[in-house]
Amino acid sequence: MAEVKSITLNRMKMITWRWLKMNERTVEFAVEGTAGAPEVLQPVGVDTLADASVAADVKCGAGPEVDALLADAAVKGFSVAEGVVVEEPVRIKYELADGASTFDKYAVVVGDHAKVTLIMDVQSAADAAGYAAFQTRVKVGKGAEVSLVQIHRCATGYHIIDDFGADVDETGSFKAIQIAFTGKENDLGGQVELNGDKAQCFIRSGYLTADDHVMDINYYVNHTGCECETDIYTSGVLRDKCLKVFRTTIDFQPGAVKSQGEENENVLLMNNGVTNKTVPTILCGEEDVSGEHGCTVGRLADDLIFYLESRGIPNEEIYEMMAKARLEATIRQIPDEKTVEELVEFNNNL
Repeated sequence: MAEVKSITLNRMKMITWRWLKMNERTVEFAVEGTAGAPEVLQPVGVDTLADASVAADVKCGAGPEVDALLADAAVKGFSVAEGVVVEEPVRIKYELADGASTFDKYAVVVGDHAKVTLIMDVQSAADAAGYAAFQTRVKVGKGAEVSLVQIHRCATGYHIIDDFGADVDETGSFKAIQIAFTGKENDLGGQVELNGDKAQCFIRSGYLTADDHVMDINYYVNHTGCECETDIYTSGVLRDKCLKVFRTTIDFQPGAVKSQGEENENVLLMNNGVTNKTVPTILCGEEDVSGEHGCTVGRLADDLIFYLESRGIPNEEIYEMMAKARLEATIRQIPDEKTVEELVEFNNNL
Protein backbone atom coordinates (compact mmCIF):
# COMPACT_ATOMS: atom_id res chain seq x y z
CA MET A 1 0.00 0.00 0.00
CA ALA A 2 1.16 3.55 -0.73
CA GLU A 3 2.83 5.81 1.83
CA VAL A 4 0.33 8.20 3.43
CA LYS A 5 0.43 11.61 5.08
CA SER A 6 -2.04 13.90 6.84
CA ILE A 7 -3.89 16.50 4.77
CA THR A 8 -6.70 18.87 5.68
CA LEU A 9 -9.61 19.35 3.31
CA ASN A 10 -13.21 20.55 3.01
CA ARG A 11 -12.68 23.57 5.26
CA MET A 12 -15.72 25.82 5.67
CA LYS A 13 -15.49 29.38 4.31
CA MET A 14 -16.86 30.72 7.59
CA ILE A 15 -15.81 28.51 10.47
CA THR A 16 -18.02 27.67 13.44
CA TRP A 17 -17.29 26.60 17.04
CA ARG A 18 -14.15 24.43 17.14
CA TRP A 19 -15.55 21.98 19.68
CA LEU A 20 -18.18 20.89 17.16
CA LYS A 21 -15.39 19.43 15.00
CA MET A 22 -17.17 20.40 11.80
CA ASN A 23 -14.99 23.14 10.32
CA GLU A 24 -12.76 20.84 8.27
CA ARG A 25 -11.50 17.28 8.03
CA THR A 26 -8.00 15.87 8.41
CA VAL A 27 -7.32 12.55 6.70
CA GLU A 28 -4.47 10.14 6.08
CA PHE A 29 -4.07 9.87 2.33
CA ALA A 30 -1.56 8.56 -0.20
CA VAL A 31 1.47 10.80 -0.77
CA GLU A 32 1.74 10.03 -4.48
CA GLY A 33 -0.46 8.51 -7.14
CA THR A 34 -0.16 7.32 -10.69
CA ALA A 35 -2.47 8.34 -13.52
CA GLY A 36 -5.48 6.15 -14.04
CA ALA A 37 -6.29 4.45 -17.33
CA PRO A 38 -10.04 4.93 -17.63
CA GLU A 39 -12.16 3.84 -20.53
CA VAL A 40 -13.19 7.08 -22.24
CA LEU A 41 -15.98 7.40 -24.80
CA GLN A 42 -15.71 10.82 -26.40
CA PRO A 43 -18.71 11.61 -28.63
CA VAL A 44 -18.75 13.70 -31.79
CA GLY A 45 -18.69 17.38 -30.88
CA VAL A 46 -16.30 16.98 -27.96
CA ASP A 47 -12.67 17.79 -28.71
CA THR A 48 -9.51 17.12 -26.77
CA LEU A 49 -8.53 20.32 -24.99
CA ALA A 50 -5.32 21.65 -26.50
CA ASP A 51 -4.26 23.76 -23.51
CA ALA A 52 -5.53 22.57 -20.14
CA SER A 53 -4.00 25.59 -18.40
CA VAL A 54 -6.94 27.73 -19.55
CA ALA A 55 -8.96 26.21 -16.69
CA ALA A 56 -6.17 26.32 -14.10
CA ASP A 57 -7.63 29.41 -12.40
CA VAL A 58 -10.91 27.65 -11.55
CA LYS A 59 -11.14 27.11 -7.79
CA CYS A 60 -12.24 23.77 -6.37
CA GLY A 61 -14.01 23.02 -3.12
CA ALA A 62 -11.76 20.59 -1.22
CA GLY A 63 -9.06 23.20 -0.57
CA PRO A 64 -5.39 24.05 -1.18
CA GLU A 65 -3.92 20.88 0.33
CA VAL A 66 -5.81 18.77 -2.20
CA ASP A 67 -4.58 21.15 -4.92
CA ALA A 68 -1.02 20.51 -3.70
CA LEU A 69 -1.59 16.77 -3.49
CA LEU A 70 -2.60 16.68 -7.17
CA ALA A 71 -0.22 19.38 -8.40
CA ASP A 72 1.91 17.00 -10.48
CA ALA A 73 -0.95 14.94 -11.89
CA ALA A 74 -1.41 15.15 -15.65
CA VAL A 75 -4.57 16.89 -16.87
CA LYS A 76 -7.03 15.23 -19.22
CA GLY A 77 -8.99 17.90 -21.08
CA PHE A 78 -12.17 18.24 -23.14
CA SER A 79 -13.61 21.20 -25.01
CA VAL A 80 -16.88 21.96 -26.77
CA ALA A 81 -16.95 24.72 -29.37
CA GLU A 82 -19.37 27.63 -29.28
CA GLY A 83 -22.93 26.69 -30.17
CA VAL A 84 -22.32 22.92 -30.29
CA VAL A 85 -24.98 20.78 -28.60
CA VAL A 86 -23.56 17.34 -27.78
CA GLU A 87 -26.35 14.77 -27.53
CA GLU A 88 -24.34 11.83 -26.15
CA PRO A 89 -22.44 12.21 -22.86
CA VAL A 90 -18.71 11.92 -22.42
CA ARG A 91 -18.32 8.63 -20.53
CA ILE A 92 -15.33 8.07 -18.25
CA LYS A 93 -15.19 4.69 -16.52
CA TYR A 94 -12.60 3.58 -13.96
CA GLU A 95 -11.90 0.05 -12.74
CA LEU A 96 -9.55 0.66 -9.84
CA ALA A 97 -7.12 -2.10 -8.87
CA ASP A 98 -6.43 -3.45 -5.41
CA GLY A 99 -3.60 -1.53 -3.73
CA ALA A 100 -3.66 1.24 -6.33
CA SER A 101 -3.15 4.93 -5.71
CA THR A 102 -4.78 6.84 -8.56
CA PHE A 103 -4.51 10.62 -9.10
CA ASP A 104 -6.27 12.25 -12.06
CA LYS A 105 -7.28 15.77 -13.05
CA TYR A 106 -9.70 16.99 -15.70
CA ALA A 107 -10.26 20.33 -17.40
CA VAL A 108 -13.45 21.06 -19.34
CA VAL A 109 -14.01 24.23 -21.37
CA VAL A 110 -17.45 24.73 -22.90
CA GLY A 111 -18.05 27.57 -25.35
CA ASP A 112 -20.94 30.03 -25.42
CA HIS A 113 -24.39 28.50 -25.97
CA ALA A 114 -22.96 24.95 -26.10
CA LYS A 115 -24.27 21.95 -24.17
CA VAL A 116 -22.59 18.79 -22.87
CA THR A 117 -22.83 16.11 -20.16
CA LEU A 118 -19.84 14.32 -18.60
CA ILE A 119 -20.31 11.09 -16.64
CA MET A 120 -17.49 9.69 -14.48
CA ASP A 121 -18.14 6.23 -13.05
CA VAL A 122 -15.54 4.95 -10.56
CA GLN A 123 -15.62 1.25 -9.63
CA SER A 124 -13.34 -1.44 -8.21
CA ALA A 125 -13.32 -5.14 -7.48
CA ALA A 126 -15.43 -6.16 -4.49
CA ASP A 127 -12.43 -6.87 -2.22
CA ALA A 128 -10.13 -4.04 -3.39
CA ALA A 129 -8.53 -1.39 -1.21
CA GLY A 130 -6.62 1.74 -2.16
CA TYR A 131 -6.71 5.48 -2.73
CA ALA A 132 -8.10 7.60 -5.55
CA ALA A 133 -8.20 11.38 -5.92
CA PHE A 134 -9.92 13.25 -8.74
CA GLN A 135 -10.21 16.94 -9.51
CA THR A 136 -12.34 18.46 -12.27
CA ARG A 137 -12.31 22.10 -13.35
CA VAL A 138 -15.05 23.42 -15.65
CA LYS A 139 -15.48 26.68 -17.51
CA VAL A 140 -19.05 27.34 -18.62
CA GLY A 141 -19.51 29.94 -21.38
CA LYS A 142 -22.34 32.39 -21.83
CA GLY A 143 -25.66 30.62 -22.16
CA ALA A 144 -23.94 27.21 -22.06
CA GLU A 145 -25.25 24.17 -20.17
CA VAL A 146 -22.91 21.68 -18.51
CA SER A 147 -23.84 18.63 -16.44
CA LEU A 148 -21.13 16.84 -14.45
CA VAL A 149 -22.08 13.41 -13.07
CA GLN A 150 -19.72 11.60 -10.68
CA ILE A 151 -20.57 8.09 -9.45
CA HIS A 152 -18.61 6.18 -6.80
CA ARG A 153 -19.17 2.49 -6.15
CA CYS A 154 -15.77 1.24 -5.06
CA ALA A 155 -15.19 -1.46 -2.46
CA THR A 156 -15.31 -0.70 1.25
CA GLY A 157 -11.50 -0.60 1.43
CA TYR A 158 -11.22 2.47 -0.80
CA HIS A 159 -10.68 6.10 0.19
CA ILE A 160 -11.95 8.53 -2.46
CA ILE A 161 -11.39 12.27 -2.81
CA ASP A 162 -13.50 13.85 -5.54
CA ASP A 163 -13.21 17.59 -5.99
CA PHE A 164 -14.74 19.88 -8.59
CA GLY A 165 -14.87 23.57 -9.45
CA ALA A 166 -16.79 25.59 -12.01
CA ASP A 167 -16.78 29.16 -13.29
CA VAL A 168 -20.12 30.08 -14.87
CA ASP A 169 -20.56 33.03 -17.24
CA GLU A 170 -23.77 35.00 -17.71
CA THR A 171 -26.93 32.96 -18.37
CA GLY A 172 -24.80 29.81 -18.17
CA SER A 173 -25.93 26.75 -16.22
CA PHE A 174 -23.83 24.22 -14.30
CA LYS A 175 -25.31 21.07 -12.78
CA ALA A 176 -23.31 18.67 -10.63
CA ILE A 177 -24.60 15.26 -9.52
CA GLN A 178 -22.50 13.20 -7.09
CA ILE A 179 -23.60 9.74 -5.97
CA ALA A 180 -21.63 7.55 -3.56
CA PHE A 181 -22.90 4.04 -2.87
CA THR A 182 -19.95 2.55 -1.04
CA GLY A 183 -16.32 3.17 -0.07
CA LYS A 184 -14.66 3.32 3.33
CA GLU A 185 -14.12 7.08 3.15
CA ASN A 186 -15.61 9.51 0.65
CA ASP A 187 -14.52 13.16 0.67
CA LEU A 188 -16.51 15.22 -1.81
CA GLY A 189 -15.82 18.91 -2.46
CA GLY A 190 -17.20 21.46 -4.87
CA GLN A 191 -16.94 25.19 -5.52
CA VAL A 192 -18.96 27.13 -8.09
CA GLU A 193 -18.43 30.77 -9.05
CA LEU A 194 -21.49 32.43 -10.58
CA ASN A 195 -19.63 35.27 -12.23
CA GLY A 196 -22.09 36.37 -14.88
CA ASP A 197 -25.57 37.79 -14.53
CA LYS A 198 -28.38 35.19 -14.44
CA ALA A 199 -25.91 32.32 -14.06
CA GLN A 200 -27.28 29.14 -12.49
CA CYS A 201 -25.93 26.33 -10.31
CA PHE A 202 -27.74 23.10 -9.44
CA ILE A 203 -26.12 20.49 -7.17
CA ARG A 204 -27.67 17.12 -6.39
CA SER A 205 -25.95 14.49 -4.28
CA GLY A 206 -26.97 11.14 -2.88
CA TYR A 207 -25.10 8.73 -0.63
CA LEU A 208 -25.32 5.47 1.27
CA THR A 209 -22.87 5.25 4.16
CA ALA A 210 -22.67 2.21 6.42
CA ASP A 211 -20.51 0.27 8.94
CA ASP A 212 -17.91 2.65 10.45
CA HIS A 213 -17.36 4.50 7.17
CA VAL A 214 -17.13 8.26 6.63
CA MET A 215 -18.91 10.59 4.22
CA ASP A 216 -17.62 14.19 4.19
CA ILE A 217 -19.08 16.82 1.84
CA ASN A 218 -18.30 20.50 1.33
CA TYR A 219 -20.06 22.69 -1.26
CA TYR A 220 -19.52 26.41 -1.72
CA VAL A 221 -21.36 28.56 -4.28
CA ASN A 222 -20.30 32.19 -4.68
CA HIS A 223 -22.67 34.73 -6.25
CA THR A 224 -21.07 37.79 -7.81
CA GLY A 225 -23.39 38.32 -10.78
CA CYS A 226 -26.91 39.75 -10.62
CA GLU A 227 -30.04 37.59 -10.66
CA CYS A 228 -28.09 34.36 -10.19
CA GLU A 229 -29.68 31.17 -8.87
CA THR A 230 -28.42 28.26 -6.77
CA ASP A 231 -30.32 25.12 -5.81
CA ILE A 232 -28.55 22.46 -3.69
CA TYR A 233 -30.30 19.28 -2.57
CA THR A 234 -28.67 16.31 -0.87
CA SER A 235 -30.34 13.05 0.09
CA GLY A 236 -28.60 10.36 2.12
CA VAL A 237 -28.94 7.11 4.04
CA LEU A 238 -26.86 6.39 7.15
CA ARG A 239 -26.46 2.90 8.66
CA ASP A 240 -24.68 1.19 11.55
CA LYS A 241 -21.97 3.39 13.15
CA CYS A 242 -21.01 5.61 10.23
CA LEU A 243 -20.17 9.33 10.31
CA LYS A 244 -21.41 11.96 7.88
CA VAL A 245 -20.57 15.67 7.77
CA PHE A 246 -22.28 17.96 5.27
CA ARG A 247 -21.15 21.57 4.84
CA THR A 248 -22.84 23.79 2.31
CA THR A 249 -22.41 27.53 1.86
CA ILE A 250 -24.21 29.98 -0.41
CA ASP A 251 -22.39 33.32 -0.49
CA PHE A 252 -24.03 36.50 -1.80
CA GLN A 253 -21.35 39.06 -2.59
CA PRO A 254 -22.03 42.82 -2.65
CA GLY A 255 -23.69 43.65 -5.95
CA ALA A 256 -25.29 40.23 -6.46
CA VAL A 257 -28.71 41.88 -6.46
CA LYS A 258 -31.87 39.83 -6.94
CA SER A 259 -29.91 36.58 -6.66
CA GLN A 260 -31.44 33.62 -4.88
CA GLY A 261 -30.19 30.44 -3.30
CA GLU A 262 -31.63 27.41 -1.58
CA GLU A 263 -29.90 24.52 0.17
CA ASN A 264 -31.64 21.45 1.60
CA GLU A 265 -30.67 18.06 2.95
CA ASN A 266 -32.78 14.99 3.72
CA VAL A 267 -31.13 12.24 5.78
CA LEU A 268 -32.63 8.88 6.70
CA LEU A 269 -31.14 7.36 9.87
CA MET A 270 -31.34 3.57 9.73
CA ASN A 271 -29.77 2.95 13.18
CA ASN A 272 -29.32 4.78 16.47
CA GLY A 273 -25.53 4.44 16.29
CA VAL A 274 -24.95 6.78 13.31
CA THR A 275 -23.46 10.26 13.62
CA ASN A 276 -24.83 13.02 11.42
CA LYS A 277 -23.48 16.58 11.31
CA THR A 278 -24.95 19.22 8.99
CA VAL A 279 -23.89 22.85 8.61
CA PRO A 280 -26.08 24.77 6.15
CA THR A 281 -24.71 28.32 5.81
CA ILE A 282 -25.81 31.45 3.99
CA LEU A 283 -23.49 34.47 3.86
CA CYS A 284 -24.94 37.82 2.80
CA GLY A 285 -23.02 40.88 1.66
CA GLU A 286 -25.97 42.14 -0.35
CA GLU A 287 -29.44 43.04 0.96
CA ASP A 288 -31.53 42.47 -2.16
CA VAL A 289 -31.21 38.67 -2.25
CA SER A 290 -33.22 35.61 -1.20
CA GLY A 291 -31.57 32.73 0.66
CA GLU A 292 -33.15 29.68 2.28
CA HIS A 293 -31.82 26.56 3.91
CA GLY A 294 -33.32 23.55 5.59
CA CYS A 295 -32.50 20.07 6.83
CA THR A 296 -34.60 17.03 7.66
CA VAL A 297 -32.81 14.34 9.65
CA GLY A 298 -34.34 11.33 11.37
CA ARG A 299 -36.15 8.05 11.13
CA LEU A 300 -39.37 7.46 9.22
CA ALA A 301 -42.57 9.01 10.55
CA ASP A 302 -44.74 6.72 12.69
CA ASP A 303 -47.84 7.34 10.58
CA LEU A 304 -45.99 6.32 7.41
CA ILE A 305 -44.72 3.13 9.05
CA PHE A 306 -48.22 2.34 10.37
CA TYR A 307 -49.74 2.87 6.92
CA LEU A 308 -47.23 0.56 5.21
CA GLU A 309 -47.34 -2.09 7.94
CA SER A 310 -51.14 -2.12 7.67
CA ARG A 311 -50.62 -3.19 4.07
CA GLY A 312 -48.50 -6.16 5.06
CA ILE A 313 -44.99 -4.71 4.68
CA PRO A 314 -42.64 -5.62 7.57
CA ASN A 315 -40.87 -2.77 9.37
CA GLU A 316 -37.39 -3.80 8.17
CA GLU A 317 -38.56 -3.97 4.56
CA ILE A 318 -40.12 -0.52 4.89
CA TYR A 319 -36.79 1.02 5.82
CA GLU A 320 -34.94 -0.80 3.06
CA MET A 321 -37.54 0.26 0.52
CA MET A 322 -37.38 3.91 1.58
CA ALA A 323 -33.56 3.87 1.62
CA LYS A 324 -33.43 2.67 -1.97
CA ALA A 325 -36.06 5.26 -2.92
CA ARG A 326 -33.85 8.07 -1.53
CA LEU A 327 -30.96 7.06 -3.74
CA GLU A 328 -33.15 6.41 -6.75
CA ALA A 329 -34.56 9.93 -6.57
CA THR A 330 -31.03 11.32 -7.02
CA ILE A 331 -30.17 8.76 -9.71
CA ARG A 332 -33.12 9.90 -11.78
CA GLN A 333 -31.69 13.42 -11.90
CA ILE A 334 -28.95 12.14 -14.24
CA PRO A 335 -29.61 13.36 -17.81
CA ASP A 336 -28.77 10.02 -19.44
CA GLU A 337 -31.26 7.15 -19.66
CA LYS A 338 -28.61 4.44 -20.01
CA THR A 339 -26.85 5.48 -16.80
CA VAL A 340 -30.12 5.84 -14.92
CA GLU A 341 -31.23 2.31 -15.83
CA GLU A 342 -27.88 0.81 -14.83
CA LEU A 343 -27.74 2.59 -11.48
CA VAL A 344 -31.36 1.85 -10.58
CA GLU A 345 -30.60 -1.85 -11.05
CA PHE A 346 -27.36 -1.52 -9.06
CA ASN A 347 -29.22 0.25 -6.26
CA ASN A 348 -31.95 -2.37 -6.16
CA ASN A 349 -29.35 -5.14 -5.78
CA LEU A 350 -27.44 -3.56 -2.90
